[in-house]
Amino acid sequence: MSAVWSLGAGLLLLLLWVRHRGLEAVLVHHRWIFVCFFLMPLSILFDVYYQLRAWAVRRMHSAPRLHGQRVRHIQEQVREWKDEGGRRYMCTGRPGWLTVSLRVGKYKKTHKNIMINLMDVLEVDGERQVVRVEPLVTMGQLTAYLNPMGWTIPVVPELDDLTVGGLIMGTGIESSSHIYGLFQHTCMAYELVLADGSLVRCSPTENSDLFYAVPWSCGTLGFLVAAEIKMIPAKKYIRLHYEPVRGLRSICEKFAEESKNKENSFVEGLVYSLEEAVIMTGVLTDEAEPSKINRIGNYYKPWFFKHVEKYLKANKTGIEYIPSRHYYHRHTRSIFWELQVRTAPNLK
Repeated sequence: MSAVWSLGAGLLLLLLWVRHRGLEAVLVHHRWIFVCFFLMPLSILFDVYYQLRAWAVRRMHSAPRLHGQRVRHIQEQVREWKDEGGRRYMCTGRPGWLTVSLRVGKYKKTHKNIMINLMDVLEVDGERQVVRVEPLVTMGQLTAYLNPMGWTIPVVPELDDLTVGGLIMGTGIESSSHIYGLFQHTCMAYELVLADGSLVRCSPTENSDLFYAVPWSCGTLGFLVAAEIKMIPAKKYIRLHYEPVRGLRSICEKFAEESKNKENSFVEGLVYSLEEAVIMTGVLTDEAEPSKINRIGNYYKPWFFKHVEKYLKANKTGIEYIPSRHYYHRHTRSIFWELQVRTAPNLK
């Protein structure tokens, strides 16, 4: 009997080894299989789920009603940590695979994880021109919510999955920042749960010391549970002008010159080498030349940085009209492919 068990255990270990080596071979030598047949379908299902969830929440108007309940649950978790003696650090319980960064947050295994299920738009106040949101609301979610209503926010960092909380607690910058500043400079108020479990609201006139300390604090002052962000009227298109520039000094001077021009709604530079760049300036508009409309966000369109490179290679300027949401999220599809490794001819 023991011989049978030993044989079975041996076969099981062999099967596990083969499966492990097979998986390793796929990930190392044929990673496209893993990406195409696992990651991409899973990513699509994930996006569909969140879109359906956002639609359902909006139709049922449940976000404001459930917000207070969710905040109280966070307060209960923090008070529980305090009652336990506060021996461990606290951190958000958001899993690493939900973040944009490739860094693995090992600290979450040793810290007390506080579950924060706050991912909805709470209120749009057209009179005050303010939108109140929960911290896990993403840029893609927010523009999809506001644009049909005729609104947008002044600074829209271009990746779909960047969250309001991350942009406040960390850093948020965009091609409109030469006018409006960083993402935090468009925020009117924050609501936080502090380490004693209390809920506080802060603004330039209410708990102002806390308000100005929150940005870049990386969550060390409390758990962000809501933020109020300034809104501005949205328009249908961005009239985008492309201009290739060569020479490092000329690139810097051109970028500085366009950034000082407040008529430019957006200023961006894509640098392709130490001496080559394309400087882009954009203006919000509701009118467009039909022949020059470019819906760069469509799945079959080239990645934006590759599209821009065509102007550099052709050494010519150009003008296009890009739908606003397509422009706002222009780097979402290509972000992890933009840093390309170039090997010198004599190196292997």
